[in-house]
Amino acid sequence: MAQLSGERIHFYCQILFWLEAQLNEKRKERLLEQKASRPLFVGLNAPQGAGKTTLTKWLVDQLEEKQIQALAISIDDFYLTCEQQVQLAQANSDNPYLQQRGYPGTHDIELGVKTLQQLRKNQSEVAIPRYVKSAHQGKGDRSPENFWPVVTAPFDLVLIEGWCLGFSPLANAEGVSAPMRKINELLNEYSLWHEFLDAKIVLSPKHPEYVIDWRIEAERNMRASGQGGMSDEDIRAYVQTFLPAYELYAQALRENPLGFARFMWMEIGRGRLPG
Repeated sequence: MAQLSGERIHFYCQILFWLEAQLNEKRKERLLEQKASRPLFVGLNAPQGAGKTTLTKWLVDQLEEKQIQALAISIDDFYLTCEQQVQLAQANSDNPYLQQRGYPGTHDIELGVKTLQQLRKNQSEVAIPRYVKSAHQGKGDRSPENFWPVVTAPFDLVLIEGWCLGFSPLANAEGVSAPMRKINELLNEYSLWHEFLDAKIVLSPKHPEYVIDWRIEAERNMRASGQGGMSDEDIRAYVQTFLPAYELYAQALRENPLGFARFMWMEIGRGRLPG
């Protein structure tokens, strides 16, 4: 991991201390209710390219130094296989939001539920799916199961991150385009993942357009590391297709639409820092 600035560490520490507080509260509840131990599931919603992977890795490392066993997973690893995505795109050829991975509807909901169920049992080894975004010239594909990393329970905390994790479907979508109404309908399936969550963290971009610059930077870094990736022009066109979703759903997250008792919202600027 690259060296982090003092300002970024201060930002990350705010989240770390909040997580520790939630864990302490959860432990007290378990003692009072005499419940079996299971991980605290915390969802992290942050835009594409905002540094979710860097943040969650840092949090896991810091928690482990405190003897708190933590695991970070991404809903990106639950994407459909390349073949399934091609089939989805062909079946929805008139919907620009389903022509590539990313939007609700392009994840394997059942695979996600199965993985989270195994982690919730907190008793055995669990194979975590892996998706390789650089496969097929950046179109991506899921790794064969024998390449999935295996983690060993028990865990105190499981962090689940994703750009659309926690998006809540609009009750009335009459004012949006037909393609987006389809996405709104598909969002209902994601409630099966949300049911696992005990807490939620939302890092909201001050301006959705920041996401384009962040993703271009991330793609350049991936290419520089020797992995395949999309060109700047391709990634710009790719990310622009997501801006309608940010406009429709991201701001509502501030109001905690799913009603989490443990909830943290922070706005981040172009530098991926609060303020």
